[in-house]
Amino acid sequence: MKCPVCKDVTLLMSEKKGVEIDYCPECRGIWLDRGELDKLLEKEETYNKEKESHNKKDYDDYKHTSRKKKKGSFIGEIFEMFED
Repeated sequence: MKCPVCKDVTLLMSEKKGVEIDYCPECRGIWLDRGELDKLLEKEETYNKEKESHNKKDYDDYKHTSRKKKKGSFIGEIFEMFED
């Protein structure tokens, strides 16, 4: 499939965490097929619930004795591969 923006560049496909994403290597546009956005949003919701549960446990165990690296979102992790 060709990039809708660049017209002559073929989209590349990447699979990450069970979601297939088409992206343009030229303009770095990201294109989702039908249902993929819903799939991402469902996974984001599950990820946030798990993260919240882990954060409470980490807080109870750690009691501010050290700073931990803040984790991003599921969607952030999916799209970090497309950052410069």
